[in-house]
Amino acid sequence: MTSTGQGGFLLDCWYVAAWCEEVTTRPLARRILDEPVVLWRTASGRPQALLDRCPHRLLPLSKGEAVGEHLQCGYHGMLFDGASGACVRVPGQERIPAHSTVKAFPVTEHMGMVWIWMGDPARASSNTPLAKVPWGQPGWGLNTGPRTPVRANYLLLVENLLDPVHVSYVHRSTLGTAAMVDIPVEVTEHPDALLVTRWTRDAAAPPILQRYGQWPGNVDRWQYYWWYPPSFSVTDFGAHPCDSGESEVARQAGVRMYSCHFLTPETAGSTHYFWLQLRNFAVDDAAVSRDITKQFILAFSEDKAVLEAIEEAEQDPRIATRASLALDAGGVRMRRRLARMIEAERAGSPTPSDASR
Repeated sequence: MTSTGQGGFLLDCWYVAAWCEEVTTRPLARRILDEPVVLWRTASGRPQALLDRCPHRLLPLSKGEAVGEHLQCGYHGMLFDGASGACVRVPGQERIPAHSTVKAFPVTEHMGMVWIWMGDPARASSNTPLAKVPWGQPGWGLNTGPRTPVRANYLLLVENLLDPVHVSYVHRSTLGTAAMVDIPVEVTEHPDALLVTRWTRDAAAPPILQRYGQWPGNVDRWQYYWWYPPSFSVTDFGAHPCDSGESEVARQAGVRMYSCHFLTPETAGSTHYFWLQLRNFAVDDAAVSRDITKQFILAFSEDKAVLEAIEEAEQDPRIATRASLALDAGGVRMRRRLARMIEAERAGSPTPSDASR
């Protein structure tokens, strides 16, 4: 089940490399898609990304320092341009040696994050990554969580985010209720996404929603799990009084959150997990933002424990089979769709448009 090496990753697409505030003039080392990357900001404030290796003695460039618009190796002072990776200066000589260019990666900033393109730079998409959430729009509050390292393959995390059923068992104190256990899910294919939907009607609100909705009785609760290839998930969830309807207007009149998840493979067996929530209530209340972040840290730590245990179990060659359940439909379709995209990319076929989302 676990992907191995770059053959298991879609390359021509955007991945989150870091929160914007993580990238400063001090070089930051990060492994992405099993490649060592160094991220930093130039003196003018532009984020840059290079392969984290000096071509001279292979010292990681993250051991060096930013000098103006360039990155300087900490061993012998070679200077590299962040946009092209070209060596622009070698101390003590005028000639720039052949083979002294470092691999450079396109980067962009969006939604408070630095995104990186790990594939062919010539094919870097100009599309704004994941534009289908109300980021920056009036009437929405924001809270962000810390980068969470997870010792599990990124597809295990994506599966988890397409699985409403686990919420009733793993997240009983925050997101789940017993009333949701036997409600089936609906899976819908979209041109640029996959959607798993479930409505729980006339039941008690889960703790995290009741905390802010303060309903005197039962509610109707929705869960819309969107997956955007290769590894971005948006959960549109919330609750409102019973029989309010399923329309966009009805949902927006309730207590609603968009929980956004950005899963960047570190290696075949580990993942950088970035996440944030947008909400339509207590928009400017910093205390509410801190409280929601605290609750989601708890919820995601519960997921982390489960997924890391599964990753460890998958490495045991004696037990390699999985039983398939109806609740797995979203994850199964996700894996098949992503496998087709990766296969097409490796064959040199045009990458489907949704790879740039």
